[in-house]
Amino acid sequence: MPKGLKPVRRKVAALDARAQAAQAARAAAQGTVARLWDLYRDSPEWRALKPRTRSDYQKVRDWLGKAAERAVLRRIVTAEIVHLRDKAFREKGRRFANYVVQVLRILLAWGKLRGHLDGNPAAEVPALRKPVGAAKVNRAWSAAEVAAFAAAAPPQLLAPFALGLFAGMRQGDALIVTWKAYDGVALRWIAGKNGEACMAPVTAELKKILDDAKAHRGETLQIATTSTGSAWTQNGFRASFFKLVRKLVKAGKLQPGCTFHGLRHTLAAGARDAGESESRVAAAIGDRSPAMAQIYGRDADRQGAQMAILEAAQKRFANIEWKTRTENASKKPAKRTPRNPEKA
Repeated sequence: MPKGLKPVRRKVAALDARAQAAQAARAAAQGTVARLWDLYRDSPEWRALKPRTRSDYQKVRDWLGKAAERAVLRRIVTAEIVHLRDKAFREKGRRFANYVVQVLRILLAWGKLRGHLDGNPAAEVPALRKPVGAAKVNRAWSAAEVAAFAAAAPPQLLAPFALGLFAGMRQGDALIVTWKAYDGVALRWIAGKNGEACMAPVTAELKKILDDAKAHRGETLQIATTSTGSAWTQNGFRASFFKLVRKLVKAGKLQPGCTFHGLRHTLAAGARDAGESESRVAAAIGDRSPAMAQIYGRDADRQGAQMAILEAAQKRFANIEWKTRTENASKKPAKRTPRNPEKA
């Protein structure tokens, strides 16, 4: 071979190797977790998710970061998912670690159905169990704890608290539900988490609290408002709510573990103690139940369960002293005139 051709051939070989490496890199990128995530986000399944669920899923993707770009789908093994779970546990705790596994399980199952990988390495990864002796999250409140909070809560906390306890609303719904949902007899709203149509009777103390709040409403459309009459933010309410909870725990009037979501557990526990079935309890607090979907006349059954169980709960706590702002105030505040008469 002529000497002049050797350098040329070496250059050609180097260019070929570079081209093959680039092609392999492109092929790998098409089969990574990051690429699968992009495809999933453009799917009907993603668009069917609630905004809050999409946001929670995205937090997992953000946490994965560049690791998702390096993870080739067909090379992932179960041990790697376990490693990610354990890393998430060290960095963010048990609940987030289990959520990472849950989201990856859903994502990889979606990819498997579309031929992006042969199996689902996250399918058999167990969730991390709560440590023995750990406090229960979102436990039910006792009657004494409900009474203590009701006696101490200012009006801006009392209204959403009552919506959680007596109507079974989640915190998100309790803070955004508007006066259009209340007709003086019942509350009707769509649950933000699952889109379920919900209904609650308004009797006893709940009616007293809502009517008092309505008499003092300002320009805000929401039932629950701050002390200045503006709509609550989720973080703002949470901070104020737990500030009062911590104060009452320190005073020995509440036991640790009282949360807003625990009010739904309080409803469920009372209904079960009264002999209600699991499906009717689920219906009453706006949860979806596979069993309920098989019952003829599902919507009518759900509404009946909601009205019966929630009315019973309102009667159960009727002997608790709930102070409205009218009773707390030495002088009734002047009613603010809305800027827009249609909001009155």
